[in-house]
Amino acid sequence: MGFFKRFFKKVEDVNKGEAAVSELESEFYIESPEEEAMNFWVETAQNIIVNVVKAANNSVDRAFILVNMREQPSFDIFYQLDDRLLMWNQLEDTLIKEKIETQLLPQASNVASAVNGSFSQATHPKIVFAELQFEWATGAWFSHVIWEDDDNANLAKEVILSKWFDTLSAEIKSQPLDSDSKLSWYP
Repeated sequence: MGFFKRFFKKVEDVNKGEAAVSELESEFYIESPEEEAMNFWVETAQNIIVNVVKAANNSVDRAFILVNMREQPSFDIFYQLDDRLLMWNQLEDTLIKEKIETQLLPQASNVASAVNGSFSQATHPKIVFAELQFEWATGAWFSHVIWEDDDNANLAKEVILSKWFDTLSAEIKSQPLDSDSKLSWYP
């Protein structure tokens, strides 16, 4: 969270009586470029999840997104509906599929450029892949990042997607929809 956003949030908390005036002083610091880049990534990941769930008209139990930030950025989206996982293009509602295809998927390149541009400026390794998951019943969301200096950064997107999908397909059968805990990642 940037300085002004953080500071004004604390002012708001003070005005509501949720924080003491003396706590304002604790917000007078500037984040490092790395912290700013991380915060930008977290905000971006949250926005991706919100948009993926909204695109499905909030009618899914869980949402999963593989974000590919390599040379050809992409979003691979799949959902849990009842007891099974479906890729976004397997959904029955053509309006949902059209919204995902025309509005969400084209954003991958801009997201990758902005997020990794922020990490480059901070001289921090870039994100190669990110796996995001969201659970509707609890509102919980989770993120797993594979950085460019990670041993798994050279895995093919298709391998990650296939193995993660297969792992989750088995795992959702025993994981309650209101578990408020992350499911497995691959790798």
